[in-house]
Amino acid sequence: MRKLLLLAAAFAVVALPAHSQPFPDPLPRRDAPPDTGRRPHRQLFISPSGEPFRGPDGFSAWFAQADADHDGAVSLAEFQADAERAFKLYDTDGDGVIDGLEIQAYERQSVPEISEFAFGGEEDGDGDRGRRRRARGGGRQHPPADRRDGALSDAASAFRGAGATGAARFSLLNEPEPLLAADDDVDGKVTRAEWARATARRFARLDRTLAGRLTAAALRAPPKP
Repeated sequence: MRKLLLLAAAFAVVALPAHSQPFPDPLPRRDAPPDTGRRPHRQLFISPSGEPFRGPDGFSAWFAQADADHDGAVSLAEFQADAERAFKLYDTDGDGVIDGLEIQAYERQSVPEISEFAFGGEEDGDGDRGRRRRARGGGRQHPPADRRDGALSDAASAFRGAGATGAARFSLLNEPEPLLAADDDVDGKVTRAEWARATARRFARLDRTLAGRLTAAALRAPPKP
């Protein structure tokens, strides 16, 4: 019996080095995409008031939220109520003004895709360069006037098409930065009055049939030339 125990111990000592070796790294998959260092694009819809909705159908999620009475259409009152709720989300200190720090938090934390697809067209890896370019002069540079007017996107149903920049790539409106688009006096802050005026403008632009209500089918349809 003693000899058997000694033989078993000797066998374990001999076998130990083989089992103590680290496992080799697995071979790379032939079908694995190359590592470009870029973050994968996320499914995103940005509401007319700038609120991000992520998932397979963010548009429907926003529409169901805005359609408070669930009658299949968003009235002006419902649209305004949804915008007011969004304003309170951005106005984190509750002082009635979305200031520079709150706008910065929105751009960098809530919807970083706005900077990834910057105003000047820098995409993906150039997002940081786009942020620096817009940050000149105390925080941000206002979007050009032709992109602040909130004109309808070329193909709203695509959320968004080629050529759009910033938030416009994921939205119904051609506004690269929805919060700054409401900054009428370009002072880097958005008051509740400015937000209310922007909300009225947005509803008017989306209500292409002048029906006084927005339906999902009408919003998804691309605007006529």
